[in-house]
Amino acid sequence: MTLHLYSSLGRAKREFVPLVPGEARIYVCGVTPYDVTHLGHAFSYVNFDVLRRYLTWKGLNVRYVQNVTDIDDDMIMVSKREGGRPIAEIRDENDAIFRADLDRLNVLRPTAYPFATDHIDAIIETTGKLIESGAAYEADGDVFFEAQRFPEYGQLNGVSIQELAKRENPESKREEKKRGPLDFLLWQRCEPDEPSWPSPWCDGRPGWSIECTAMSQGHLGAQIDIHGGGSDLIFPHHENEIAQAESATGKSPFCGYWMHNGMLKLDGVKMSKSLGNLVLARHLMERYDPDHLRLYLLSEHYRTDADYREGAIEALAGRYQRLRDACGRAGGEDGELETAFEAAMDDDLDSPRALDALDAGADRVLAGDAGATTLRDALAVLGFAFAGARGPATGDLNP
Repeated sequence: MTLHLYSSLGRAKREFVPLVPGEARIYVCGVTPYDVTHLGHAFSYVNFDVLRRYLTWKGLNVRYVQNVTDIDDDMIMVSKREGGRPIAEIRDENDAIFRADLDRLNVLRPTAYPFATDHIDAIIETTGKLIESGAAYEADGDVFFEAQRFPEYGQLNGVSIQELAKRENPESKREEKKRGPLDFLLWQRCEPDEPSWPSPWCDGRPGWSIECTAMSQGHLGAQIDIHGGGSDLIFPHHENEIAQAESATGKSPFCGYWMHNGMLKLDGVKMSKSLGNLVLARHLMERYDPDHLRLYLLSEHYRTDADYREGAIEALAGRYQRLRDACGRAGGEDGELETAFEAAMDDDLDSPRALDALDAGADRVLAGDAGATTLRDALAVLGFAFAGARGPATGDLNP
């Protein structure tokens, strides 16, 4: 079986065919480091780490870019709340905690890790192109993308532009200046006490979605194979990315496969900073091995809105120990395991089914019916440090 991935664009599994044979270009939306990161972030980045590792195992040269949104409303709000504390200081403090968490979980370092504030010139250039093409317009220093000018707007969400206009939209600002309800800011005026950069339109700062377009194009080119992120980004962020990227370059599709992970819940409620119902990965790693936590995160399919409840990780203790024990046994191949593992992973990265195959393989190893080499290799593809998977937890800080 060949690898099939579910794309939110079209809402179907399709055979993965990269733009360039033998290569895969992936862009995954990173965090806005205005506060601590939580278990939901770990769920996302561990799963995209497995995607990257599996594509590499399949023989592809993978370039993986993950950004940092270090200028937006939330960063400014926290800076003001903390008495004008520099945004860069807030960013660096929280980003260091975030990266340390992912290092302990053995998530591979990105090939590139761009900050939005390092790409202001590219953002201004792209915004200028969109104005020249007629896709964007300036209104008293603010620059808006005109959604109605992009005929395919709404395709990612599978609804009409009229239906999208009825939805809650965090990018809807400065309604009095907009031509249409879905128009969104590419560049915006700032308050006098907010960070700003000079531009042809005003001293201001970027909108949200244009940041990712500039960073993905700057590091991966006009078209990419996979764009990842949480399902909460499908609208408006990723819908807007498609519109502005394809309008700026004239190339379609901007992205071949849109992969979105589910939203981790706590006792049935979405885990979020605004609700204050956060479970922090680093607190869990004080109680459990990082690999034990990785096992929990992979025991749910990446598209599932998984529901974390106290005791869920502890319930996997026996499974975790059995995999570790079997992994330490003498080498030898297990063709049955290799076939079952690859079949599961080729089916849209079905990690729960892959783990079931590993359980069966571990049983054969412990019974003396198979060697542990195939089991170790498969566990390493899933990123487990105890199986020797390369990454920060095993001393490899390379991308």
